[in-house]
Amino acid sequence: MAIPKHLTLSYYFAKKQKKIITPVNLYSVQLNSAPFLSIDAIWDTGASMSVVTPEIKDKLKLTPIDKKTIAGVHSTQVVDIVFITLELPNNVIKKNIEAAVCNIPSNAGMILGMDIISLGDFALSHGSDQTFLSFAVPPFQEKTDFSKRQYEP
Repeated sequence: MAIPKHLTLSYYFAKKQKKIITPVNLYSVQLNSAPFLSIDAIWDTGASMSVVTPEIKDKLKLTPIDKKTIAGVHSTQVVDIVFITLELPNNVIKKNIEAAVCNIPSNAGMILGMDIISLGDFALSHGSDQTFLSFAVPPFQEKTDFSKRQYEP
């Protein structure tokens, strides 16, 4: 039986973060096609699907394929749905992602929702008032259980 190769990424932030933002590459649909963008993306476990801004939609020349009603923290709205291809810094590539198009209250061009986060194992650690993100695809067979760890002063 072949052992799956895990594609991992880790980000260390010297200060505790309220938003986790990392770079990603976006393609209109076909990988390595033009147009292509490197942008910042927010990791959001509260978002069920990924989101791109209207500016990203325009820069990638994306054509809406549908409309959906989405509910956010402050409102419910009908938004365009587009297809994109996403490349994470750990070389995980996800093609034909349905992404909602709406404004993001940040300088980031994208929200990575649970449609992406659930592809693997995702962990945040905040010891010593610093933040550490770890992500691996595919998920590991064993689960991370912090309740089994002992406090070490």
